[in-house]
Formats: sequence, structure tokens, C-alpha cells
Amino acid sequence: MEKDIEQINQFILEKLRISPDAKIELAYPISVGERELLIDLAIESRDTMTLVEIKPRINEDTIYRIYALSHLINKQVVGKKDIRLVCAGKSLKYSTQELATKLGVETLLIPLKLYQHLSYRTTASEVNVPFKHLKASPSRLTSEKAWKIVCSLLTDKPPNILAVSKKTDVSYGWTNNIIHKLEDSGIITSDYGLRIKDLDKLFNLVSWERALGGLLLETINTNFSTATQCISEVALNLNRLGIDYAFTAHSSAVSYGSSIMREDTAYIYLPNPSDREVLMSFSEREAGGCRLKVYVPERDIMKSSTTFNGIRIVDECQNILDLAGLGMDGRIAAKDLVNKSGK
Repeated sequence: MEKDIEQINQFILEKLRISPDAKIELAYPISVGERELLIDLAIESRDTMTLVEIKPRINEDTIYRIYALSHLINKQVVGKKDIRLVCAGKSLKYSTQELATKLGVETLLIPLKLYQHLSYRTTASEVNVPFKHLKASPSRLTSEKAWKIVCSLLTDKPPNILAVSKKTDVSYGWTNNIIHKLEDSGIITSDYGLRIKDLDKLFNLVSWERALGGLLLETINTNFSTATQCISEVALNLNRLGIDYAFTAHSSAVSYGSSIMREDTAYIYLPNPSDREVLMSFSEREAGGCRLKVYVPERDIMKSSTTFNGIRIVDECQNILDLAGLGMDGRIAAKDLVNKSGK
């Protein structure tokens, strides 16, 4: 195994044209405010710190995440070294390379025979992520209280901080703190009342802080021809069995007026991970139908959930949060939902 890892490291160093005597560290910790992030691979040479994110398939989410890090990282961590950003994987999504080039992120494809030895390094620590239920730091915009405030700004057009505090039932002091944090970040403006002025910046931050993929428990291939059919049948069975669930993202946004729907994928929360065995009855390994993505929530999504036509879905604020954490097409749908809400 050590020999295999040696070959992988040599391959990466050669492809990135980094000196073989560079220091290589796995699961490299970086502190951003009160939060500690783990970068899959950090390669430190004399003048440069190369940060490498490793995924089976390099997509827009991978690019956006590491790009956000380059702006949020505390420069004191790496001193005066230049920061080099690299995304590596077995394959590259067709539309991603142009985005990577624009953002200054390099991409590296790793041969399958090498990647199979590498994958354990990046996935072993992630296997139990959905079960940890780590509470988000209260200072993060995607924490429950902070997101109530953000959602009020997105949907209610409040005139001032006091109005937001009353609407969300969050203390005035805490609301004031979050509002000023948003204003300092250039996300909102207080001219003529409080309003979001940069949705892209807000949703990019959401995607970095709380990528929905971090809560993914299972992806199930089904033989349902559309997501609509999948959602209806899955909901019928879970309702009869008395199992807690709530559809989210594209699967629930249509109920709130969104005109964007994905018929190739359905998105569902299961608060109790053991209930996935019921969903596995819909699994068809070789099927080319709708994919059912199953997530474990890190917060109580059932209390505020609602039912439309017999199908339980998350509330609108949670829906916007989850869409923003899905990636590029999710952010487009999140914007559409915000516009439908009157913003």
C-alpha cells in the first residue's frame, strides 16, 4: 500500500511540475474564522502552497469550493507563499474546464489504476459524515437562526433590523450582528430598507458553507421514467408506513412556484438513516431511470415541513437553502424561487 501511495504522490508531483522534495500532507487543516476545513492534499514547496481537492468526478461544485477557499483562507496560515489551486479526479465534467480556467483553478485527471488506491484516503473520513449531525457554528450564515434572518431578507422585504427580529423571533442583538455581517460582506444594502443586492455572492457562500452533498446518504437508481413519478410513488409508500421524510431541492421547489424542475433526479431527506432500507426496494442497479438522492438532515426539517397533494416537503426557506447548496443548476433554481417569492 505504501508503494502505491508513493506512486500516486510521484504522479501528482510530476504532473504539477513540483519538486519531488516538496512536503506532502494529507487532510491538511485550514482555519477560516471559527471553522476548520480539511483539504484533501497540501503540497508545500519553497515558494508555493498547492491545495488539492480530490473527487471522483470534477464538477462545478468542486471548482467553486476551492475557489472560495482562496478568498477566505487566512493568509497567515501559508505566510508569503503563493497559493495554487488544483482539483483532481478520475473524470472531468465537460462544462467544468471553462469555469476552472476562468477562476484560475487547475484540473488534473488521475488514471483509474492509481485512483483506486487513492480513493480510500479521501473517502474513509467521509463515510459517516451524514450520521454525525454536527451542529453548524452559530456564526455561519447557514446556521438555523442566521438563515431565518437571511430568508426574511430574501422573501419579506423588511424595512429595518427590528422588523426582521420580530418576524423571525430572533433576538435583536443577534439579528443586528448577522445583518451587519451581511452588509460588510457586500451581500445586502440598507439603502431604502434592507434588501439583498448580490444573490450570486450569497448563494456561492451558502454552497461553500453547506454543500448539500455533504449530507448525502445514498444515491438510488430506479426504473421510474421521471422524478414526478418517483416522488409520487415513494411518498405514497412512506406515508403508509408512517416514516418521516421530506422532499427538497428541485423536488419541492415546484410546489412553491418554481418553473425549474429536474425530471432525472429526486431529492429526499430521511431523518432516520435506517429507513433507507425501505427506499432500497425501489433500487434497480442497471436501471436508467430517475435517480433518488437520499440525504440525512443536520437540523430539524420535519417541524416546519408541509404537505402538498399528499407529498411532504421542506418549508420554503429550507428549500432555498438546499437548492443553493446543490451547485450551479441549484443556484439558478434558488434564484427563480426567490423571484417567485416576490424579491
